Amino acid sequence: MVDIKTLIESAGDDTELAEDLLALFNEQAVEGISALADAAQRQDAEQAVAAAHKLVGSAVACGFVDLSQTLRRIELQCRSEMPADIEEQIKTVKELMERSGREMDRLLTDERNDEKGTYCR
Repeated sequence: MVDIKTLIESAGDDTELAEDLLALFNEQAVEGISALADAAQRQDAEQAVAAAHKLVGSAVACGFVDLSQTLRRIELQCRSEMPADIEEQIKTVKELMERSGREMDRLLTDERNDEKGTYCR
């Protein structure tokens, strides 16, 4: 699930800035997911916590509800120990990133069209 209102509010009601924030998040998320996967491979729970935590805040600000909840769960689990299914959870994060990104792009396109008066709800 994605929440476009959260993204638009994070961008101060500026759709273009919202698109920029989304692009920035996507760039950072690729690096963050890579850092999370690397930490998992090394069984470094502390680094996994740091990587997941960094992504959670950005995911929340961008309105990625499911993604932020999944990352938060990983963060909390890794605080005690590296979960046995961490690889599967990282795969889920990647899938959520792709699906959420596509959905948010579609919603932003609708929002832009609505601002131009060419989109009717």
